[in-house]
Amino acid sequence: MPNVREGAPKPVPPRPPLKPEELTQVRFAERYRSGQLEHLTKGQVSQKLKLSEQYKYWNEGDVARRLQLYQHVQNITQITNIHNTTNVTVVKQVFGPDYRYYHGRITPAYAQTCFKYHYWGPSFFVGVHWYPRWHTWLEWCWHLRSHPLWDPRPIWCRPVIYDPSPRWVVWEVPVWVSLPEVPCGTWVNLRPVIVTQSYDLQLVAVRFVDPGHPEQKLGPRYRVWFRNNSDRPITKPFSVMLLASMDERLHADLPQAGVRVRAIEADDLQSVDIRLPMEVYSMGRDAQGNPAPFNTLHVLVDAHREIEDVSRANNGARLARAEVLPVDPAAFELNIKQAPAGSEVIIAGEGFGPVPGQVLVHLAGLELDAEILGWFDLGVRINLPKIPLAAPTEAELVVVRGDGAAANPLRMIVQPPR
Repeated sequence: MPNVREGAPKPVPPRPPLKPEELTQVRFAERYRSGQLEHLTKGQVSQKLKLSEQYKYWNEGDVARRLQLYQHVQNITQITNIHNTTNVTVVKQVFGPDYRYYHGRITPAYAQTCFKYHYWGPSFFVGVHWYPRWHTWLEWCWHLRSHPLWDPRPIWCRPVIYDPSPRWVVWEVPVWVSLPEVPCGTWVNLRPVIVTQSYDLQLVAVRFVDPGHPEQKLGPRYRVWFRNNSDRPITKPFSVMLLASMDERLHADLPQAGVRVRAIEADDLQSVDIRLPMEVYSMGRDAQGNPAPFNTLHVLVDAHREIEDVSRANNGARLARAEVLPVDPAAFELNIKQAPAGSEVIIAGEGFGPVPGQVLVHLAGLELDAEILGWFDLGVRINLPKIPLAAPTEAELVVVRGDGAAANPLRMIVQPPR
């Protein structure tokens, strides 16, 4: 597993072989194409979230960026289907009167298992937020990876796991060309570039995955997309690296991490995840003298110049930390497949953001709002709505991030309440 540090949680062992009942699961993309998800987009909240449009763009990924959701966080209002005085009071008491993110029902006890800590992810989430303490539920979410058979993410959004890279050896990097569309780039609708008789690696995008966790001494994780523009595969290993700095200067002593890519096919796109060390959060000082994080993220593809690349200017980028957008929310798995109405359920995934959004529960023709018990970039704890059911009923759960970006639905059976 890339960049495993001393004191970090141990990697999860390989998944066991699939059980027969698991083979019946259908991937998100196939369910959407067959029209099985149309009922999810007709609810009052789903229509306001433009869920149908979000799922339409899902096949290529980069949905939140393409719908420009990051530009509208300041204008988001509470559009849940439950507008009650109790929830408004809870939000004001726990998060303050200026809480500006889209959200659903939040338990009054939300902060009891959390601590306040600064979040240095994408600019619209930067601030002091409630971090959940390192509970069993959070550890379960942290280690989970979706099985390839029903991973909801497009293939180019699934990071490849490689071994760590050696440290960067200084060389004079060129002036980088700009990444496509936005400062942190995109891999969608890129102009085809085919280089013949030579090699050309291109960095195309960078996204923020999660902030790490201070109680585990883990720093932020980023996802890096790169492409082989050549008409032939690259079979020689090369490194993809991140370095963090307080300014635009790049040198070998900076905090850094990377992975060794073993190979990449001709005209192929890959992504990798890289976690920087915890020290990047205390590289400077703010006006009050408190520790402050790095300002600039340096990204290098073929960081050790091992490939005979005809154009190194497209191999890297120098990005302002706050300009790196988050990965799209994706839900991987529920901790339980069946549960009584009103009971606790845990959802593992990625890209959920640092603040409570909403979890929609589509059940018996209704669009309901789950009560949020805990929230983190990689997982959510909820209480299912406690409604009277005469028999076990299938439900679909949809996690919605604080900027209105929605994850894929997960199915479960809700049983009559006990």
